[in-house]
Amino acid sequence: MAATKKRLITGLILICLCLSFCALAPVQASADGEISKVLVTLSREPVAMDGVYNASVATSTEGCTVVGYGWYDSNGNPADGAFGTGNYQIQITVNAVDPYHFADTVEVYLNNSAVNYTANGSSSIIVYRDYAAQLWAPTITKHPTSENVEVGELASFVAMASYTETYEWTAVSPDGKTTCNCNDLPGLFPGVSIGGDGKEKMNIRNVPQELDGWKVRCTFTGPGGSASSNWATVNVKAAATPSPSPSPSPSPSPSPSPSVSPSPSPTASPNPADDPNHIHTYSGTWSYDDSKHWRECSCGSKTDEAEHDMEWTEITEATKDAPGSEEGVCKVCGYTTQRETEYKGMSLIVKILLGLVILALILGAAWFILNTVANNKRRKRRKKSGRSSGGYSSRSESSRRSSSYDDYVGRSGGAHGGSHSSGSHQHYDGRQGRHDGSSYDQWDDSRWGDR
Repeated sequence: MAATKKRLITGLILICLCLSFCALAPVQASADGEISKVLVTLSREPVAMDGVYNASVATSTEGCTVVGYGWYDSNGNPADGAFGTGNYQIQITVNAVDPYHFADTVEVYLNNSAVNYTANGSSSIIVYRDYAAQLWAPTITKHPTSENVEVGELASFVAMASYTETYEWTAVSPDGKTTCNCNDLPGLFPGVSIGGDGKEKMNIRNVPQELDGWKVRCTFTGPGGSASSNWATVNVKAAATPSPSPSPSPSPSPSPSPSVSPSPSPTASPNPADDPNHIHTYSGTWSYDDSKHWRECSCGSKTDEAEHDMEWTEITEATKDAPGSEEGVCKVCGYTTQRETEYKGMSLIVKILLGLVILALILGAAWFILNTVANNKRRKRRKKSGRSSGGYSSRSESSRRSSSYDDYVGRSGGAHGGSHSSGSHQHYDGRQGRHDGSSYDQWDDSRWGDR
């Protein structure tokens, strides 16, 4: 029995080890190359004024490849150039690479959510989904800077923003009482002319002294709203006045030449931050860096400074062989960035621990079964032994009755003197194999019968 237990336990251990190694092995495609699930990723959804083909499409499913994709407007016409403000549908063609093929009930997911598709046989599918173009407010990438010019010179300003359809340059007086479109400055200051491209660039030609301290900014307007740049100041230096040349005296005697008084040097316009009466006017447009965003005053003061509140979208799914990537957009200021993502599958240590737990459970079940079988066998042996003991007791009772009869015969030996020469009966001790006159434990019935 001990040897049988050892063989059973050894066999169970080998089976558990095989199951553990199978659990550690990576999952591969089925033997016939059938693909039952396809994962497709789209790097970004359509945004109004964004390029149609700025996004990328990929699949991480073994045995699949993305052949191509296209965008179509609500009328079914191919979209080209930039997205508008309407609805669009993307169509992605995915093919199975030989020897793989798609199952009849293949499940397809686009950016981790189920998507509709059309099957072209068992080797090609077309994935499609409808989107409404997102409307993003302009994101300012460059603010105008203050200009230091002399009277009659040119002051040039540049401001840039994304997702912008129209640009408007505004000017305000130093006291804040006069505000106008920069194109109206020639009506306030004769001799001034406005140039530039009408969008990102604005030039003020023949700047007069009266423009000193005026501020300008640009307001960007797009499908998702508007944003205004920081204010930039026009600092005008006064033109230097030439000193008069001395006139000669008619007297033949030389007269002392007049002393030339130095011309006053122009003073720089004061910094708004140094003005005790300065009132902060914070821009409605967010400024940002890689970690924070804020709104800024023309004097450089900041408010609402905080870290980015990022919303991440997966671009490429991480695999065992290569990391993935995802794009983040700040919900407050619109700052965008990308980062790599690591594969988060089950680690080798976790798999080993899981295999050991399964092995322990199987061994515990095997021990319970073997112990139950052994207990049942022990019960059967006890029952069988009990029945044998009962039969021996019956035989002993018969022997005792025979012994009583023999004692009776011995006491009445005189009546049987003619039959026995010695006058007394000799007893047979069955355990010691001899005849004597002592008591005995068991009578030999066969020998009594012979007598």
